[in-house]
Amino acid sequence: MKFCPKCGTLMLPKKEASREFLKCPKCGYEEPLKAKEGYRVSKSATKDAKVKTTSIVSEGGRKIRSKEEFEHEKEEYYEVFLDLMHEEEGGGENLE
Repeated sequence: MKFCPKCGTLMLPKKEASREFLKCPKCGYEEPLKAKEGYRVSKSATKDAKVKTTSIVSEGGRKIRSKEEFEHEKEEYYEVFLDLMHEEEGGGENLE
C-alpha cells in the first residue's frame, strides 16, 4: 500500500493503454508503478456498476413546483419535525 504524499489518501493502481501507475483518487497525484511493487489492475469498475439509486431518483427529473407548493411542503415537514421532537422530549408532559 502506498499513500499520497500530498494529501495522505490511499493511492490506487490504474492502467491506461500500456502505462501502469498509482493515482490518488482525491487530488489526482500520479506516480509511476515499479514492476517489482506487486500491484495489478484486474478490472476497472464502470460508473454504472458503482452508482446505486432509489426508484424515486430513477423515475425522472426534477418536479417543477410552484412557490406556494414548495412553502406548503416545508410547513408540513416542519410540523412533522415538531411532533417528533415533542414525542422525544416527553410525549406531552408539561415540564413547568
